[in-house]
Parts: sequence; C-alpha cells; structure tokens
Amino acid sequence: MLRAVAYGVIGIAVVGALAVIPVVASGYEIALGISLLYFTILATAWALFSGPTHYISLATAAFFGIGAYTTAVLGEVLPWPLLMLSAAAIGIVIALFVGLSTLRLSGIYFVIFTFGLAELIRQLVTYYEVNIHRSVGRYIFTGSTQAGIYWQLLGLGVLLAIVGWLITHSRLGLALRVIGEDETVAKHVGIDTTKAKLALFAIASAFMAVTGAIMAPRWTYIDPAISFNPVISFEVVIMALFGGAGKLYGPLLGAVPLVLLFDFLTAKFPNYFSIFLGLTFIVIVYFLPRGVVGLLEQSLARLRSGAGPRPHYMSEGGEALIGRLWSRPKRRAVLKASPDTVPAIEAKHLRKAFGGLVAVDDIGFTIKRGEILGLIGPNGSGKTTVLNLISGALKPDAGELILNGTPITHLPPHRIAQLGVARTFQLVRVLGSLTCVENVIAGLAFRAPPLWGEAAERAARTLLVRVGLGDKTDMPADQLTYIDQKRLELARALALEPDLLLLDEWLAGLNPSELQDGIALVKMLRDEGLTIVIVEHVMDAIRSLCDRCVVMNTGRKIAEGTPATVLADREVVRAYLGDSDA
Repeated sequence: MLRAVAYGVIGIAVVGALAVIPVVASGYEIALGISLLYFTILATAWALFSGPTHYISLATAAFFGIGAYTTAVLGEVLPWPLLMLSAAAIGIVIALFVGLSTLRLSGIYFVIFTFGLAELIRQLVTYYEVNIHRSVGRYIFTGSTQAGIYWQLLGLGVLLAIVGWLITHSRLGLALRVIGEDETVAKHVGIDTTKAKLALFAIASAFMAVTGAIMAPRWTYIDPAISFNPVISFEVVIMALFGGAGKLYGPLLGAVPLVLLFDFLTAKFPNYFSIFLGLTFIVIVYFLPRGVVGLLEQSLARLRSGAGPRPHYMSEGGEALIGRLWSRPKRRAVLKASPDTVPAIEAKHLRKAFGGLVAVDDIGFTIKRGEILGLIGPNGSGKTTVLNLISGALKPDAGELILNGTPITHLPPHRIAQLGVARTFQLVRVLGSLTCVENVIAGLAFRAPPLWGEAAERAARTLLVRVGLGDKTDMPADQLTYIDQKRLELARALALEPDLLLLDEWLAGLNPSELQDGIALVKMLRDEGLTIVIVEHVMDAIRSLCDRCVVMNTGRKIAEGTPATVLADREVVRAYLGDSDA
C-alpha cells in the first residue's frame, strides 16, 4: 500500500513538472515534446494489445488517420470534448467491426491484414474526397495552440497510463497474457478469447484515434497521405519493441530515444530515412528481442534474492473497474439426480473426419458420476480426438454430447470449461513465462464462479502443494522438469473445480515410483466424487484405476467393459498385437 502511494506521489510530481514545460520552453522544445508525447501514446496503446497477445498489428496509421479526419470533418460542428468522444467512438466501432473478422487470424496473416487495413481506409477516404467532397484535402480551423495540443496529449497519456494499469491488474490483463502464451490453453481454462482480444483491441484503437484527433490541428491542412501515413505504424512498432512491449512503461523507454533519433535522421538524411528505419528494426529484433525492459529485468534478476516476485496482476482494484468489461459466468446448476438417472457425460454416435480420414466413427458411450472410464486403443485409433470433441477443441461432424443433462455439442471450449470440463493435453502445455502460481490462477480466474485476488493466490498455492509442487510455486513454468510440468498442468485443470476431468496420457513418462503416486492421486480425485476419462497406454494404470474401458481401433469402438474383460477380448488383442499374435 505504501509503495503504491509512493508511486502515485512520484507520478503526480512528474506529470506536474511536464505540465509546466509549455510555459517555460521554446517553440521548438514544445514541438519536440508533442512528438515525444504522441509517439509514446501510440506505442503504449499498441503495446497494450500487442504486447501480451503477441499479435503484431500494423493498423496504427488507420486509427490515427480516422481520428485526424474526425477533427477535419466535425471540428467546426462539435465542441472539443464531444469531438474527442466522437473520435474514440468511431475508432471503437471500426475496431469492433474489423476485429470480429480479423482476430481469428494470427501470425503473418494478421500482420498483413492490419497493414492492408490502413491502405484500404486511405483509398476509401481518397475516393470520397475526390469524387464526393470534390477536394484533395481539408483545412482545419479549431484555434488549437501548440501548448494546448501538448497539454491535451499529456492528459491523454495520463489517462492511458491509468487505464493500462487497471487492465494489467485485472482478469482481462491476465486473459491476454494467457492468450499470448497459448491460445488453446486459454480457451480450455474458460477464457472467451474472442471477447478478450476484441475488448482490448477496441480500447487501444480508441486511444490511437483520439491521438489523431488531437494532433490534426497541428498540421492545419490534412489529406489522406498525411493522415494515413503507413510509416507511422512501423515507427510505433519499432518504438514499442525497442522499449519492451511486455511492460506498461516499456514503450516510453523506446519512444524517447527513437523520437530523438528519427528527428535527427529526418533532418540530416531525409532520403535515407526508410533504410535507417529498417536497419533499426533488424537490430532490435536480433539484439534486443525483449527490449530495454528485458535488459533491466535481467540485471534485476541477478541482484534479486529469496522468493520470486509476487504476481503483478493480483490487485482487487484493477478488477473492480475493468472486470465489469469481463463476463462473470455462472455455472449451470448440476442436476441433483442420482448417477443412475443422469449420466455425467453421454456421447451419442460421434463422428469426426479430417478430409478422407475418419478419426472417430460412430462412437458412443455413457459415463456415470464418480466413475473412471478408460479410453484405450493403439496409437492413431482416435482417442485424443474423442477428448477434443468432449472439450470443444473440435466440433463433431455428427452425433451429440450431453454433460449432466445439458447438450454441449456445439458450445465453444471456454463455455464447456465453465460448465465443468477440465483437461490435460497429450503434449504438455504450460504457460512457460508465467510462474506456477500464475498458471494455476489462470484456471481459477475464469471458471464459474471465478476466484481472484488474495483468495485465488491462496487457492493456487494449496493446489500446487496438493500435486507436489509446493516448493516451486514462484518458479517460471518453463524451468520445471517434464514430470513437474505434468503436475502443474493437472493443478491448473483442478483449479476449474471440474465435474469431469479428461486426462490425456497424463501418466506417460513417469518412473515406477512416480507412477504409483500418480495412480494414488487419481484414485483420491475419484474418491472425492470427480468423474474422469483417462486415455492411457500404461496397462497397470488402466487395471488399477478404471471401472470400465472403451477400446477404440481405427476410429471405431471395438469393445467395452471392465478392464479384465476388454483386455482378454480377442479383437482387442488383435488390434494391439496383430492377427499373427492374437
């Protein structure tokens, strides 16, 4: 608390000192201060979305230009505060429209689309200006002064810092970090990835649009080439990456030196600026992949001793405000019926094909509550595909899935997770740059009902102790051994408080002692009333754990019954060993 107050006092002092600059500075110094502020705002807004998600957006110029043209078109009609709100609203609407269609893309496809977006909007505005408005550009008469633009940008920067802090300390901020680490895991811990990405993309775009609206009067005259200059997008990306997009203050560390450098290069070498810009980007990617912030963190890590840092997003204050943007789902009530009347899960005539390969062909089974069902069969028989169908990672081509009497066949994975289905993965998936505690909190924070703050941290540490990771709670997940990563993945699944747990070869790779500990842990979970579907090749585990088994081969069910019965079945033996050994 005292540290937060100290930071607040320091922040107020810094903002106060910056606010008096237009009073004492020369015209050139004010102009330089404007450049520093608006590039810092744009880089910080870019990093707010792209930093945690790792989605590289080149749409900055598009939203900056939208804001500038909002001022050009409405500047003489609306009062200035309403004009800023209009720029933000237009930016949000366009971001939502574009985001709904583009945020399903990732990697180079998202980069290309966002770059093309700025060019598309520029061409549309150019067409409108030439063919409808009958002009090339527009004059802007708002009466704004250099000092006024500076103070407005300073106020916008302070607002962005506050919003960024609130997001970072909320579940929305954690959701974006999990998405950036592994979007598949994010969906299976209950995160609505589309809503999370869309919300932050819209917030970042609104700040970019308002920045453009404030900056427009500085030029007096604007046209599409000025407003939608694609170089702005590249400059902003370079500044954010140089400072470090993973921290809120990172873009500031990148914007200040690079604005000064670019100002010098533009003045001295205007014909070679693009070359220097490209060389700067190459140097940052190769030699500063985590930016200046990464170097600072490495230095601090050498000096730091004792326990690891406390998770930085565990503030109740940030969640109290930003959390209102985030859904707080309630799990549908589990029917209070006996296990004999309403099964935990029913699979009816499931089918899934990938082109000409039928991975699951007319599979059906029923699991009673509190039962462990083994799903076994040779490699490639479709077992993991069945788990993917149950958890929502894949949609069946035909058939039906019913969880506790509720159809879930066409639900997205985050809703299925919130209804009480948790899973581990055949290839272990942990959130490598997050600590063990943060990995488990990712499961606690988005379940139904969610758990957050101090209560979530205590629950996460308790779960880590339960799976044998009590001494590694603050260790980054990518530093764990393979076996410990399996334990962490199980703890994250249990954090959802599931009604149904899907274990995909969770016992594989354990030594005999660890195997017995794992079997004991699974039995304890079953004794606590948890229903489990386990895919496993370790027959000792199948015999020890499973009440019943479903045996698959080439996508079809070939046997069902107790472990002793199915393992003695000649068709099962033939599927595992071949005809000559059956």
